[in-house]
Amino acid sequence: MSVEFKKYITIRLYGNLNDFLPASQKQKEQRVGFWGMPTVKDLIESLGVPHVEIFLILVDGSLVNFSFRPAEGSLISCYPKFSSISIPGIALRPDFEVPPRFVLDVHLGRLAAYLRFCGIDTLYDKSYTDNEILNIAQASDRIILTRDKGILRNGKARYGYFLRNTNPQLQLAEVVDYFNLINFFDPFSRCSLCNGEVVQVEKSKVEKYVPRTTYQIYNKFFICSRCGQIYWEGPHFNRITAMLNRYSK
Repeated sequence: MSVEFKKYITIRLYGNLNDFLPASQKQKEQRVGFWGMPTVKDLIESLGVPHVEIFLILVDGSLVNFSFRPAEGSLISCYPKFSSISIPGIALRPDFEVPPRFVLDVHLGRLAAYLRFCGIDTLYDKSYTDNEILNIAQASDRIILTRDKGILRNGKARYGYFLRNTNPQLQLAEVVDYFNLINFFDPFSRCSLCNGEVVQVEKSKVEKYVPRTTYQIYNKFFICSRCGQIYWEGPHFNRITAMLNRYSK
């Protein structure tokens, strides 16, 4: 049974905002029906587009914010984040802090480790609830990374990004590109387990805590100042380095 709406508006999505539309609807104007006087945020999110991915909105050619209530017959144009140009004073929210800091949902443990290997401040815990993630992001201006569009449509979400890829290494490449993280890389400066800072430690201080062969082969050792995890430049270090070099280009 079809629903007869009283009013209609037209929405046009630009750039990667089309990722949220079915293939047959991409790059096309969307006719959206509604009742009452919904905000432009509600109308856009009815198409499945999280508001955190929208950089600016024009209604009939005029800049508006998320709380604007468009009239029947309006044309709403939605634009994503611009990677190559800056338009001060008209974005829907201030830029996030630099260097960017992240909080990840419970399904992104491998990506969290990769970002930490890059030296990017990344909070992750497999026990986080959606509400905890929203509160953490709100309290410390962190960017939410997720594959859950629902959490990004929550009104408490200020900064966020919906990951298009499901493969963790491709997710890393996606995040590095979208947020231009290559400028903030500080490889192996953070613990992949807890996000604590990693510092070099005297070799003699780790003798009791690493395999004997490892202690004999390697001379440089590092330790997490928070959880005590010990690292050294072994084969795993080389594999991670090669991966970071490949996916950060």
